[in-house]
Amino acid sequence: MPRSQVAAFSIDRVQVLDQEGRVDESLEPEIDDERLLEWYRTMKRSRRLDRRVIALQRRGELGTFAPATGQEAAQVGSTAALDETDWTVPAFREHPSALARGGSAQEIIEYAMGLEEGGEPPEDVPMMPPSIAVGTQPLHAAGIGWAESMNDSESVALTYFGDGATSEGEVYEAMNLAGVYEAQTVFFCQNNQYAISTPLSKQTRAATLAQKAIAAGIEPIQVDGNDILGVYAVTNEALERARRGVPTMIEATTYRREMHTTADDPSVYRTTEEEESWEPLDPILRFERYLRERGLLDDETIDSIESEIEADLEESLEAARETEATAEPVNMFDYAYAERPPYLERQREAFVADDGHTVAPAEGGRRGDGGSSTADTGTGNGSRASETAEATETALEDADRLNMVEAIRGTLHAELERDDDVLVYGQDVGVDGGVFRATQGLLDAFPGRVHDAPVAEAGIVGLGVGLAAAGYRPVAEIQFAGFTFQAFDQIHQQLSRIRSRSRGKITCPMVVRAPYGLGVSALEHHSESYEAGYAHIPGLKVAIPSTARDAAGLLRSAIRSPDPVLFFEPMPLYRAARRPVPDETVVPLGEARVVEEGTDATVIAWGAMVREVEDAVAELEADIEVIDLRTISPMDTETVLESVRKTGRCVVVHEAPRTGGFAGEIAARISDEAVWSLEAPIERVTGYDVPVPLPAREDAYRPDPDRIRAAIERVLAP
Repeated sequence: MPRSQVAAFSIDRVQVLDQEGRVDESLEPEIDDERLLEWYRTMKRSRRLDRRVIALQRRGELGTFAPATGQEAAQVGSTAALDETDWTVPAFREHPSALARGGSAQEIIEYAMGLEEGGEPPEDVPMMPPSIAVGTQPLHAAGIGWAESMNDSESVALTYFGDGATSEGEVYEAMNLAGVYEAQTVFFCQNNQYAISTPLSKQTRAATLAQKAIAAGIEPIQVDGNDILGVYAVTNEALERARRGVPTMIEATTYRREMHTTADDPSVYRTTEEEESWEPLDPILRFERYLRERGLLDDETIDSIESEIEADLEESLEAARETEATAEPVNMFDYAYAERPPYLERQREAFVADDGHTVAPAEGGRRGDGGSSTADTGTGNGSRASETAEATETALEDADRLNMVEAIRGTLHAELERDDDVLVYGQDVGVDGGVFRATQGLLDAFPGRVHDAPVAEAGIVGLGVGLAAAGYRPVAEIQFAGFTFQAFDQIHQQLSRIRSRSRGKITCPMVVRAPYGLGVSALEHHSESYEAGYAHIPGLKVAIPSTARDAAGLLRSAIRSPDPVLFFEPMPLYRAARRPVPDETVVPLGEARVVEEGTDATVIAWGAMVREVEDAVAELEADIEVIDLRTISPMDTETVLESVRKTGRCVVVHEAPRTGGFAGEIAARISDEAVWSLEAPIERVTGYDVPVPLPAREDAYRPDPDRIRAAIERVLAP
């Protein structure tokens, strides 16, 4: 169809104030005079703050900053419609909204200085921290809105994003999921005409951005984004719809009067004529004319407001400089996890020793931790046999004999029963019971707390970030670990960082379950073992069980953990031989298991490879110590080092490709702290550095007992 014939949807467009600041009285909302003046002060404060920060950045005092000049009405008007319990889920240009919610200029300046303190949400304000990755945060708003809907609360999540973000798939996923789950969410698009340098005409063929919501089945509306009264009225209506479970997308047409960020030069892609054409539509100018007409503003009042703003900004700048001067670099270690793992504690100690810092103990017990369970402190204490993990002989005799999938199902059932905040959702987890039936029967047992999800991996994880922020403990299933990469940006940029980004005020106690690994002759992308990539992400824990009992115990700890956990379930072990699994089995995250004790060599593995190792050493006369790592991150370094110091020889086995595999990290830690105990080079038995083959060649790729046995014999050779 030629461009001239592209169909245009009919989208309502609202305007209350015209270009001259005259009002359409039939649409004018009833707002008291003092409130109108406060909106004006906030808009002026934001505009002046932009100018001050840009000037400071040009002098080299501050880092990159994204001005909101020209978009003040869109943000202040929409934020003004929120109740105290409503959530704001911003991108990175929402300081007018933050100011409207009681935030300070000091925090905004600190953030521009590169201080995490500036991104910390204000006390008692339901607000997510800034999100730099374009288009990722609407999923969190959908999750929060869904949580509020399930809670039967009146609270709504309002999320901001730009016109450029509407080209991101996650924005559509967010709207689609909000529609599916009737989330109490409002999507607010600030169409400022440019995605950095790309004009709207090169971003989409759609006549409006609002119409993109139609495919998701949610309400679209367009408003003059430079008209604060129109924005307020439209947002009020959208919030009322959202409270009834009807999400809305608002497109506020506005114009970015400044650069995208201070690293940008808009003169390269915008003409002076274009900029001048938007000048009369300036949101502050229009609102000022309206307030003068109402008799609320005159030159003297404006001068007084501007003087007040200047004094406030000067005070805020000085306070921010004080924060910068006293900020301890060592604090970067304090917020990645609820409690630092031992290896991170050692890194912190080395940092302090190297730089000569003298610091107070790290802060603890931050709001939003969700109450750390005694089942998991996440520390990985390095004991060789946890008392909580190892059941007594009597308990084993009395325990039900389960395979791994039954143990997982039973644990999910028990945790749903134990904690009303636990929520299970994912692809086909409801009626179908999951591809491997790990969630079978849970939907009937817990209606309203087990939910099927659309095929949208990024959406599933992103929803969980919002659900967790709103107080839930989501357990999400991705059908196969190979498809977690569709959600990698949410895992890496959001799930793992929310605690650190908010300095502990908002946490993400979420579990992402995924079947994992070779051995079941699955299709392409269904058998990948790339756990090392996730272990590389600070703030994220990665657990991989090798037995039914460990599957139950690790999953229980993961669900109760205050930190996010990726839980990879080895598919070949799902229906392996049944073994006793005592009720309430708990295996702390970060604690390895010594499968067999020995003195001649140490063999380290996890997941399905533990069984292969056991088969390999059964044919050897040597006395081999076998360690099941169980948790890749945090790794139980102490148990590994203790074993290697005793045996002097080490083999590490995993089915992932060799290069960049986690065996390399284990070898590095041994080299760092136990190299003088080694009597032979460390051997690695791994997959090969080729794409995982299809089933016909799978056995040739996957480490087997023969390859493992040969490696052990090499390290044992004189």
